[in-house]
Amino acid sequence: PKDARDQWLNPEIIKYRSEASMRDSVFLGACFPYMVAGLGPGSLNTFLGSEPKFMPDTIWYNPVFKDPATARMTFCEDNPWWQWTLKTTRQLQAYCRDKCPVAMPDLIEGIDILSELLGTQELLTYLVDCPQEIHRLLDQLDNLYYRAFDPLYDLLKDERGGNAFIAFYAWGPGRTLKSQCDFSAMISTDMFSEFVAPYLERQCARCDFSTYHLDGPNAIRHLDVLCQVKSLKAIQWTPGYPNPSPADRVWWDKIWKKVYAAGKSAMVLGNPPELVEPFLKEFGAAGTFITTGTGTERQARKLLDDCSRWGV
Repeated sequence: PKDARDQWLNPEIIKYRSEASMRDSVFLGACFPYMVAGLGPGSLNTFLGSEPKFMPDTIWYNPVFKDPATARMTFCEDNPWWQWTLKTTRQLQAYCRDKCPVAMPDLIEGIDILSELLGTQELLTYLVDCPQEIHRLLDQLDNLYYRAFDPLYDLLKDERGGNAFIAFYAWGPGRTLKSQCDFSAMISTDMFSEFVAPYLERQCARCDFSTYHLDGPNAIRHLDVLCQVKSLKAIQWTPGYPNPSPADRVWWDKIWKKVYAAGKSAMVLGNPPELVEPFLKEFGAAGTFITTGTGTERQARKLLDDCSRWGV
């Protein structure tokens, strides 16, 4: 569609684009197709008053507050973007029945939400100038996140009480979410320990299955703190272009040995098929979710059979 807004909001276009992608792929192992009523990576922003700017490949969120001291975040049931999300989720569920799951949209939480509502550069200053106000807002976001998550989970949960999440083929037999803090690339480990880790602990404690999206080399310095978040179940690593794939040996000591040693599961996504065997032989299948792609279905099925031997 020529109109980016229509591309994101028209349920018929959402169905068409999703099904076109499904037709081009065979989903094997633990991977699955899905549809989602999402307003970009950070839907919660729109529920809290941010006006979205629709682009062909993403959505930007306009700041809402100029001063954290006077900021009052509210979640209104009649918010048009929240109502669109509920309505479209129900429409997709009716359409997808017995076809594929409808996934939880990418709500996002904590500091990443505040960076949109207040502005990224401004938030960096506020963390130093008025940390108590940022903590006040983060405390509010703890509950505001679940004001969105809980009703959506009630709509989306399957017969096992599980839900799919839009990111990383995440599904668990219970309340399942992905958490993140891309903003962390710009802050110290001390600030991460103060402004991210405690709120992540609380967020993950209110669900059954959680994975953290560790994004880029500048976020690696926070891994030791993440591994100490007791309620966090798994860590997903995105190296970013042009770095080696997540399963590459270069990350074994820096990332994965620490993750497994902390008792966390590993989400190792988007690797060339030749990296699957050495990774599984090193770390095993228990607590490992690794994905790849092949040129043909025959190659994929052979690789899947081989994996059952490599990860023992």
